[in-house]
Amino acid sequence: MGGGLMQLVAYGAQDIYLTGNPQITFFKVVYRRHTNFSMEAIEQTIQGASSVAASSGSGTVTISRNGDLVYKVYVTSSSSGITDGDSIVNEVELEIGGQQIDRHYKEWNQIWNELSTPESKAVGLKSMKGCVGSSGTTGASLVQVPLQFWFCRNPGLALPLIALQYHEVKLKITWGSRSDVGTGAECKVFCDYIYLDTDERRRFAQVSHEYLIEQLQKQSADTSKSVKLNFNHPVKELIWTSNATNAYTTAQLKLNGHDRFSAQEEEYFQLRQPYDYHTAVPRQNLPIPSRVNNSGAIDVFSGTYTETTIEAMDFANSVVTSGDVIVSQGGTGAADISGITAAVTAGEAETATTLVYSFRKTDLAVLPKVDDVLSVRVGGVCSANNAATSDTTSVTIIAKVTGFADGALAGGLTNSNNYHIQLDVSLCEGTLGAEIDGADDFKIFGMKMLASQGARTSQMTKKINVYSFALKPEEHQPSGTCNFSRIDAARLDTAAALEAADNIYAVNYNVLRIMSGMGGLAYSN
Repeated sequence: MGGGLMQLVAYGAQDIYLTGNPQITFFKVVYRRHTNFSMEAIEQTIQGASSVAASSGSGTVTISRNGDLVYKVYVTSSSSGITDGDSIVNEVELEIGGQQIDRHYKEWNQIWNELSTPESKAVGLKSMKGCVGSSGTTGASLVQVPLQFWFCRNPGLALPLIALQYHEVKLKITWGSRSDVGTGAECKVFCDYIYLDTDERRRFAQVSHEYLIEQLQKQSADTSKSVKLNFNHPVKELIWTSNATNAYTTAQLKLNGHDRFSAQEEEYFQLRQPYDYHTAVPRQNLPIPSRVNNSGAIDVFSGTYTETTIEAMDFANSVVTSGDVIVSQGGTGAADISGITAAVTAGEAETATTLVYSFRKTDLAVLPKVDDVLSVRVGGVCSANNAATSDTTSVTIIAKVTGFADGALAGGLTNSNNYHIQLDVSLCEGTLGAEIDGADDFKIFGMKMLASQGARTSQMTKKINVYSFALKPEEHQPSGTCNFSRIDAARLDTAAALEAADNIYAVNYNVLRIMSGMGGLAYSN
């Protein structure tokens, strides 16, 4: 008897719980037939401002009745020079029949994307949203920012326009500012429509509907150690932001004066809660060494520089002043970058372990920001990691970006073609044994970004804190809530105060009723 047959006949009483009276087989595919449908993305008309200006403007989209249901919604722009696509939409309000149903914010979209996007899609989403490089050159040519309303994330909750014959659905968009986006982006809005087959279309149009929907509530934190939470409805999770450099130490939730849980340290909310209840742990919550990923390193150089024949970024003689180490790029023919001083780094005094590099923007594939971690391979007359180097050898140092200046020069001058990076090599592995000699050329043979500042899916640098009442807060199926409408006094207590710029969000359930061609909320605030 073969081993496989031996396993089959080794059958006892315990196996009855596993294979007795079987209900499924793994060896015959079973599938279910679905109703016929089709999908199409259609551009919407924007009334009012449709572009990002110097200050926040606003535009309104009345969703056209081109299809039966509306599903995903994207804000897009093909303008060049976008460096932060998330900033295109500062906030967006969904309105049905003149009633506000939900409102989302730039920061909330960043938070949700960071928590719910799997690692395999994180870089793609960040690039698609125009948060990597500059659109049209080193970034995506078409910036596409997804909205995150309840119907955008689940086809089973697609908004039935065919049942809203007498109510219009509007998106009221407040645009971001040109300084945040990087340019005056011209924007479009696209909706994905679903077309139903005849029988299902008739049913959707004639019967009433009740949808269990998700809404977002937001309030600003204050500078006290005890923040009153003014939320309503069954809430499935609380999420708040905290500054990356401002530790609140511990936090505790109190309901009607009773401890909901004992005080927990920050990392309980920043690491454990996202790990237990969300798809991903926000990268900005991790210690810097945990963010470093050599296998996923990004080449900072664009490959367009031609200063030397050995593909090394060549720097002319360093400009060394008392307490400062400044390195100016050679081969540009532009004298105005040779006088850069510490003023471009907000007055921070450079030391022997701090360098400022000045580049032409066209030489950079990405523009490093504060908290980026770079691997810099250097050569020339210098001493790095206590090992002398020459033009024919190089040493790699790991450094953290502690400052940057876009186009700023000494004496208040500007040059939009230049970009300056301040590095502190004492914050990570590898140190400079002495300052750069300053008498000879200094070469950078390669520069790679090991860990981008902030989030995996955006340029957000604030930390994300989570406390979930639900077992699976990302799913539409309810798995636990706390009804804040029945709580008289809810407070978030922290050992050290949050900052006024921090925000607290609550994700709650509500019911959207659609009948007689009109829609509205079953429960108001």
